[in-house]
Order: sequence, then C-alpha cells, then structure tokens
Amino acid sequence: MKSSAIVFLWSIFILACSDPGFAYSPQPVGSRSSLTSCRRRGRDVSLQPCHSPLQYQQQQQQQQQQNHRIDYVRSWGILSAQTRDVNGADVRPLSGATSVSGSGQSEFIWEVYVSQPNTKQKEKGVLPPSSIIQTFISLAPSSDNIQVYPAVFHKQNKQKGKGHTVRCIKRKRNNSSQRSDGENAAEGGEIASALEITNVDSVDKVYRIMTEHMNLGEEINPKAYECMRCYIEGNRYLDEEDPSQAISMFNEALTASDGQPSSLLPTGSILMQRARAYRMRAADHRTTLRILVKDLADNVPSATTMKILYHASSSHPALSPSIFNRLAGDSKVQQAKFRQIRYRHDMYEFALLHAVQDSLHATQILPQNANAWLLAGECLAELRKLNESNQYYQRALEIDPSMERRLRGVMEKNRCSQEFMDAARASGFSGDTLRLALDVAA
Repeated sequence: MKSSAIVFLWSIFILACSDPGFAYSPQPVGSRSSLTSCRRRGRDVSLQPCHSPLQYQQQQQQQQQQNHRIDYVRSWGILSAQTRDVNGADVRPLSGATSVSGSGQSEFIWEVYVSQPNTKQKEKGVLPPSSIIQTFISLAPSSDNIQVYPAVFHKQNKQKGKGHTVRCIKRKRNNSSQRSDGENAAEGGEIASALEITNVDSVDKVYRIMTEHMNLGEEINPKAYECMRCYIEGNRYLDEEDPSQAISMFNEALTASDGQPSSLLPTGSILMQRARAYRMRAADHRTTLRILVKDLADNVPSATTMKILYHASSSHPALSPSIFNRLAGDSKVQQAKFRQIRYRHDMYEFALLHAVQDSLHATQILPQNANAWLLAGECLAELRKLNESNQYYQRALEIDPSMERRLRGVMEKNRCSQEFMDAARASGFSGDTLRLALDVAA
C-alpha cells in the first residue's frame, strides 16, 4: 500500500514537470547552454534564474516575442546589410548606415533596405541603387527617423520589371539609457510593421512609398522632391548624351534646392553633374569647330594655286578683272567662315568656363571628395589652365592615393604642354590664336 502511494505521487511529479507552464525547476536562463544560444541570436538576457512558474512563463513569453522578431527579419531574407558609403550619395556626414539627424525624435524608426544588382552591368532605363538610396535620404524629414542601407537579399521574389526591391521595417525606437551614442537606435526595437515593394525605379515611386506606405507625407518638403526629380531626370539626359536638356534639369534642381535648410540634398553632386553636362556641350562645340576649320582650309587656295593665277593674269591681262573678282568673292566667304570659327570657339570656351565654375563650387561643398577635385582639374586642363589643373590633381591624389597611376602621366603631360605654350608666346603667338590652334588640334 505504501509503495503504491509512492508510485502514484512520483507519477504526478513527473507529469507536473513535463508541463512547460508548471515547471518545478526549469533550467536557469543564465545557464551556460541557454546563455550561449541567446548570445548567438544577439540577445542580452538577464542572468537571474526563474524560481516560480509565473516568472518562468513571463520569460518564456518574452523569449518567444524576441524569437518571433528575429525569425521575422530572417524570413525577409536580408543576407547582409552593407554599412558603407554609397557612390553618388552626397550626404555630410555619411558613416555607414545613413540616418537623418535632428532634434526631434518620433516613437518609431524606419529601416529601409535597397536591393543591390547581381551584376555590375548597368541596365538601360533603370536607376542605380545609389540614386534610390540618395532619394530616400534627401526626401527624409529632418527628424531622426529613417535609416537607409544597401542590402543583398538571400531570397527575393521574382519580378517582371527591372526596378529594385525595397524592404521597409518599422521599429519602436530604442530609447534605453544604457544605449551608447554610437549604437543604432533601432537595435533591439520591436517590429511594428514591415512591407516590400518591387520595381522601384523612379523618384515618384520612392515618394509614394514614403507618403502612402510610410505615412511621412506631411513631413516631406515638396522642394526636396522637386530637386530630386529634376536631378535624376538630368542624369538620364546626361546618359543619353543630351547636354542641353540635362543642363536645364540641373538648373531646376539647383533652383529647388536653393535656400532649403536640409543639408541632405545632393547639391555638390548636382553641380558635378552639371559641370559634366557643360563639358559635353563643349565637346559638341569643338566637334563643330573642327568641321568649320576643315571646311575653311579646303576653300583657301594653296600657294601653288595663287602662283598659277598670278602668272595667268600677268600673261593675259584681259583675264585680270575676272580673276580679281573671283579672289575677292572667295575672300568674303572665307572671312564669314572665319567669323563662324571664332564664334564657335568662344562658345566652346564659354561652356568650359561654366564647367570650371561648377566643378570649383563642388570642391567647396565636397572638400573630401576626390572625384570633385579630379573633375575640376580636368575642366581647367581643357581651358588651358594647366598649372592650376595640376594643383587640383595633386589635391585629388592627397585624398585618394589610388589615383596616382592614373594622374601622374596626365600631370606630366600638362607640364610639357605648359612649357610649349610659354615658348610659343615668347615667339610672338597671341594667346587667342594659340588656344584656337591647340583646341582644334587636340
């Protein structure tokens, strides 16, 4: 009888221990195995063991919520979110994950992940990821509520379009006093909502995402939207080698950004792109200039022809008036063609002056951007300001030493050309004639 009672009580004890909601002595959360698994998941858990079923149940619920949050992010297939500078993202300062800083803070923070292409080949008609990222950054309100990452997705839904996939995660802001200043404000924050949008290939679609899905419409500056729309459109015209339309769009973008308090608008990049557009226009003028010079050279009689005409007029005086009239008419045509050459050369230099002005302004806005200094040096070299060009090349090398192999030969060529120009001026050639000859022959 006593043994039966002992067996009965022992069975009840085993059943009670098998119930997770009525655990008698669960493994402490701070034990080695449990702590290791939690650290692998990136969670910071308390080292105090549970001594009551209620405490154990509460900790189990908290762990389930954390597991759900982690699994939810993993199910999105974000293989890696690269915290690096993005080419073309003109943001100051930019340190890895780009966030919009400000005095006010909302309860939630958005994490935006933009897919990266599998190949480096640029698809025609598709914005690069850097432009999508730049648009999110520039349209973001001034409060610290958006972080943008270029990301590689482990699993991505198949899409028919050529645009990019954008995944947005809304989290509660981590306002813990123990959080260090450099720690991400969204780290460990509970997910409030998430969404995925495919075929994102324009500023308009980014604007709709932020206004309709992220509910930031009232906080977005319309001028910032207009600036980015014109900037991206100008880049498209520049890729299509239409400098006039590109310059017009960049002018509108700079007008929209003028006087805006936000420092996140890519003013420096817009100036660099407009400088490239002016260089492209200058190249078109130089092509026309060479055609005009060749046409003039073909119409100017050679020394041999002039000698033959002189002997003919001397031998046959009756032909002298007609020969003279022919030469006078040809001279007027040649003068008109030469005026066209001067005009086209002035337009060529005028376009280069605009390119130099924009590129120099860009170096003031982006003093640590080696490409801005490189562009300024190239524009100055085309304008025959060779000594100044080498100074800007030298500054680009100081910022980015990897350009040395590319620029050392260019700088030596500038030095030799400057010596040749100095010698030509000393021989009596005027500066205008010398520049015209060099620009046509270049």
